[in-house]
Amino acid sequence: MCSITLSLTDRRMIGKIPSLLSLPFSHSSHAVLISTHRHLMGRSGLLFAAILLVSAIGSHAAVPDPWKLGPIAPSELSARLAAVDRESSPLPLSLRPATEFQKILVRIAAATPSAEWRSDVEKFAKATGEDSVSKALRELALCWEARVRMQEIDKALRQFYRQSVRFPDRLDEVKDAIPANAKTDPWGEAWVYKTAAPQGFSNLAKQRYQLGPTRYPQLSTIQEFIRSTPPVRNWKISARDVGGAKALEVRTSDGKAAVVQAGGKVADATLAYIGDGWALFADTDRLFAIAF
Repeated sequence: MCSITLSLTDRRMIGKIPSLLSLPFSHSSHAVLISTHRHLMGRSGLLFAAILLVSAIGSHAAVPDPWKLGPIAPSELSARLAAVDRESSPLPLSLRPATEFQKILVRIAAATPSAEWRSDVEKFAKATGEDSVSKALRELALCWEARVRMQEIDKALRQFYRQSVRFPDRLDEVKDAIPANAKTDPWGEAWVYKTAAPQGFSNLAKQRYQLGPTRYPQLSTIQEFIRSTPPVRNWKISARDVGGAKALEVRTSDGKAAVVQAGGKVADATLAYIGDGWALFADTDRLFAIAF
């Protein structure tokens, strides 16, 4: 193990570093910092150069704020929507659709009724763009359309429950009560449905049910999303080059690794955009960004 003994002068020099790191960052800012503040270069010059370089490079991977999302009180909705607009202003125009979708997610997180945002989701679900951002948003929109349809089916199932004190064995038993556009999932496939018992009460059969689209049978409900906080994604990401195009090597928390380009899939998420030191993903619930 290597150890370094710092003199009083060294410690005073280190105390100046925070003010240097407040300078605006650019790709060459670490070099500018070192050359501009040569008074730090003395007996401990190598030490300080290393500290400045590592600290400056670390600040390079700041993740844009618009993608942060958690439970929102209805009274906070207007302020949060304004924050998305404000914090997304430096982003490239190609991400404008993503920030618009983020505002839909903010409204959903604030428990806004689905009737007020469903038509906006449908526009993204029907979009025909083939760029990576459009494809990621289309899949995310279809997941939210699925949740709205699941909500409509839930009404039919609960009406059956009130009459029979159990949920039906098959959706066919309530098909007449399900709206026409909800009889299949948004991908045109059959719903995955089965009855269940409350956890710990296996003798109480058919008192719960599980419902989801074929593609994502464990898809959360709207209410589950509203109550949830974003999962922590302990992914390690490194920039790569594939045939002259940007790509990322992503190692997920379970140890699996993959090299993907924008539009590719990682676990349950689509890589929508590769930025300068950060990447934007869309899973079945939300948009999220990770620094690298």
